Amino acid sequence: MKIYQLYFLFVSILFTACNTGLEEMGHKIAKQQVIVNDTFQLGLILKRKINVDTSHLEKVFKEFGLIDIASLDSTIKIDLKYADTTNFLRLNMYGGLRKAYMPCEVALRLCNAQYYLKQINANYSLIIFDAARPFQIQKLMWDSLDMPPDIKFAYVSPPFNISLHNYGCAIDLSIIDLKENKLLDMGTGFDHFGKLSQPVYEAYYLNKGELSKQALDNRKLLRKVMGMAHFFPINSEWWHFNFCNKEFAAANYQLIK
Repeated sequence: MKIYQLYFLFVSILFTACNTGLEEMGHKIAKQQVIVNDTFQLGLILKRKINVDTSHLEKVFKEFGLIDIASLDSTIKIDLKYADTTNFLRLNMYGGLRKAYMPCEVALRLCNAQYYLKQINANYSLIIFDAARPFQIQKLMWDSLDMPPDIKFAYVSPPFNISLHNYGCAIDLSIIDLKENKLLDMGTGFDHFGKLSQPVYEAYYLNKGELSKQALDNRKLLRKVMGMAHFFPINSEWWHFNFCNKEFAAANYQLIK
């Protein structure tokens, strides 16, 4: 894969812009190598133009210093599930938002995950279902969700607990096969409220025949590339990955309101 001649200068600029000089649990966040591919739009970073907002949320995210992932890597696909009515609440909570926003450091790691995935299968791409999410929308989700408390707590953070999405430090995503224009089978859809979607029960459902080996392999592939980029999975949702823990996020990032 071609590397731009300005690669090292570019990486230096990005790390200078992103580096907070902060420590997580006594350890500095690892500044892993940033991979620049042929679709990287260098000019958008070094001399970014102001785009017309498609949503009030874009203005909010920009005010909090978040960036659009497409400005770093336009090959990452976006399908925001809360920007239409195909989500579990059947409500459009993001209006006209069509871009995924996150802090610079989170975006850099996600670009690495996309690079690692492309090295495994050039026809595959990450596809983002949700990224930064304002706290007020988090509260709306909690208040609107009518289900037993044990299930509700497993899938939606209550307002008093705050979600890492509210700092832009969590990503919901999957993998799409671009050649087939089809999402990889993960055993369940996004936001499936049931144990089949929980990684902690994968061995159990594999043995019962309710989770196919192919679906499990696809989940493992997603975890592999996200892990290589230093994201962390959770036990209750195969699609959810964290950039850091809540203590670090609260100390070093703004709560998006």
